Amino acid sequence: MNLDNGLYLEQSLALSMYQIQSLEILAMDTQELRNLLKDEYLENPMFDYHGESGARPREMMTYQKNYQDAMDDKDKFLSNIPMPEEGKIRRYLLGQLPQHISRQDEELAEYMIDCLDDEGFLTISMEEIARGVERSVEDVKRMLAILTEMEPHGIFQPDRQHCLMKQMELAGKADSKAYSILQDYYTELLNGKISVITRGMKVTTAEVRKCIEEIAELNPHPLQGFDTGENRYIEPDIIAESEHGVWTIRLNDDWVEDYGISDYYVSMMKTTKDPELLEYFEKKLERARLLIGNIAQRRKTIERVVSQILKNQAEFFNGHGPLLPMTMSGLAEELEISPSTVSRALRGKYLQYPGGTVLLKDLFSTSVSRVQGTEGEVNVSAAMIQQRMKELIQAEDRSHPLSDQAIAELLKAEGIRISRRAVAKYREELGIRSSFDRKAK
Repeated sequence: MNLDNGLYLEQSLALSMYQIQSLEILAMDTQELRNLLKDEYLENPMFDYHGESGARPREMMTYQKNYQDAMDDKDKFLSNIPMPEEGKIRRYLLGQLPQHISRQDEELAEYMIDCLDDEGFLTISMEEIARGVERSVEDVKRMLAILTEMEPHGIFQPDRQHCLMKQMELAGKADSKAYSILQDYYTELLNGKISVITRGMKVTTAEVRKCIEEIAELNPHPLQGFDTGENRYIEPDIIAESEHGVWTIRLNDDWVEDYGISDYYVSMMKTTKDPELLEYFEKKLERARLLIGNIAQRRKTIERVVSQILKNQAEFFNGHGPLLPMTMSGLAEELEISPSTVSRALRGKYLQYPGGTVLLKDLFSTSVSRVQGTEGEVNVSAAMIQQRMKELIQAEDRSHPLSDQAIAELLKAEGIRISRRAVAKYREELGIRSSFDRKAK
């Protein structure tokens, strides 16, 4: 064995913490970013939420303020969604009843469903329900025990307090501090009397604050925005608008501006004489500034990437043509950034424009064919081929519709070389029936 001592020159690349966090934040969609900022707010005293009323010391934050902060965006979104039809709610709830239930119990369940108020609470007494259906109070209580286990969780409770407690029970958190606060200090919670809760439970203010955030994640209105699985709503990450042919882009993250550095704790840092506390504050301040800087960089990168996409696919976004072939590596080359940066900037993000809402990654496709044009060969995407196929089929003689092979030959005559099998695939993707089914009867 030969062991030599010597000097060797080796090149390596190490990413700084700033770069690592920057890449992670760039890949986040709007909801993931919202969760990140909320978690940082809970953990970092230097990172504060200002909101509409300005910055306030954390000890002064009330339950109502915390809860409203957590629910505002969701409530604004849900307020634009009409309540589901009463019949849909009834069908959904009845569909959760145990199998082989008797017809009499099913009628009892239907009656109790009809007794729910608009928020999903059951405020009528068991005795009144029993009289209404001529059943015993025990029968009503037995059915209520079944109904309160149904989704959406928290339904059939007498009030909001029990609704929230039931949701925690079903989540296996009946022994948590948050559950105890709901059970024993609900009035104090509503009135923001955090000091009363901390003294009564012998916990810190920070622990109560985390419990408040945990409670804020619950649904106090079981039937608000109730989803039976029939509709899906997408929150766009980027919004593009066009005026006189000029596109403007903005990220759907105006709420980010409500977060910033806490003047309260910066002032405390400047006046403290405790070296350990000073070091703690300095580290937390650096972390908060790093996060704010990376979010600003995320915004710039996404806006730059989307602007180039709008430029490359101008005909599509203006409604004048199909998507052109475009790859992430090609876009990265145009912007002089790495393909991985483009991929992260697009990951899971939706773009809303006057023509609708589209997943950004769906705008990319490789060319599947090359056509000899007046200025030489040009790339043709699957979307362009599908558009041409639609035009050929719309113009066909319905008494003699075009077969897949005939369409392939017509496209070949136009310089687009594509197999009959590919034509069949694109036709099915377009939802167009076969030539046999299209033939006029």
